[in-house]
Amino acid sequence: MRSVPAISTVPLASRLAAVGLALAAALAGSVASAPVTGAVPAEAVAAPALAGLKVVLTNDDSARGLDAGYGTDGKGLYELRRALCNAGADVLVVAPWAQQSGAGARMTSPGFSPIAMTVQAVTPPAAYAGDCGAASTGGAVFGVCVAVAPCTSTSPSASPADAVNVALSRFAANYWSDGPDVVLSGTNFGQNVGPTLNHSGTVGAIVTAHEYGVPAVAFSAEVPRDLAQIPNVQFTATASFAVRLLGSLVKWGALKDDLVLNVNHPFVGAGETIGRAVKTDVGYGSDLGLSFIDDVPATGGTYRLTVGAPVPETRRNADTTALARNDIPITALDGDWGRSMPIQVALLIASLR
Repeated sequence: MRSVPAISTVPLASRLAAVGLALAAALAGSVASAPVTGAVPAEAVAAPALAGLKVVLTNDDSARGLDAGYGTDGKGLYELRRALCNAGADVLVVAPWAQQSGAGARMTSPGFSPIAMTVQAVTPPAAYAGDCGAASTGGAVFGVCVAVAPCTSTSPSASPADAVNVALSRFAANYWSDGPDVVLSGTNFGQNVGPTLNHSGTVGAIVTAHEYGVPAVAFSAEVPRDLAQIPNVQFTATASFAVRLLGSLVKWGALKDDLVLNVNHPFVGAGETIGRAVKTDVGYGSDLGLSFIDDVPATGGTYRLTVGAPVPETRRNADTTALARNDIPITALDGDWGRSMPIQVALLIASLR
């Protein structure tokens, strides 16, 4: 892995500088929502040039794009791939073979003997087959399974972290001798805000990229509360925004080793207006509470897990709150589980002596 500066040695202001630059340079003011269609939005094509930007693209929804209706199986990835290529980026997709939502940063462990992990070419869905022809990679798409080749419909899938791990440690070198400029994860089917980040495979992928010292950004598209609108999740608008954001980061030289950003695009319904891109913190609340139902005796038994009541937000400037008001929250992550509590930890250690 490439050397990464310890988080404790990187001032918070430096870690957040890229966010501030991007917001101030290109994302201030209202951001018009792109139409939800199969066509590439004009603003994606006209966005700041990404010519030659080397992008490893992954997700936690699978590389295969089998669910053309709802997009739960990679449609967001293909919309993002299209927008990036149309903006001049050189895109290589290395993603899980099958759905891996909720995988977090889980990695496959070989134990005491090697485990087979296959990187297998995937034919893009027909609607996206003509994209990326001008890229040096051809926009190549690969799915990763934990099995000896070939990957089949029943093969266990690699996790998002596995996909990034194999891409950055070995596979991407087949395309770029000096590796990618950035790792992008998404666009995810559903928002990743608040405590969801701890369990998100989309976010786990960019945390893994950070371990290699590669700048990384996760993109997620909010799922509407009205289930009838789920086929209209705004992957195209999110991809357009992603290109604008990357253009700003490139323009201002902000693609640094310590850059880890989480971006969520709201679902903008009929009669609603999209807000602004805003810098936020990870919230404590959640609109997707989980609850165990049924009673189980002390001897054990079976619970049922279901969606429970939302968890109210209590943190100021939370990503959850920003998304709820149709803003686009951009949150800088530090990429580790550390927390700065020098006084408390010092007192604890002193008490143990």
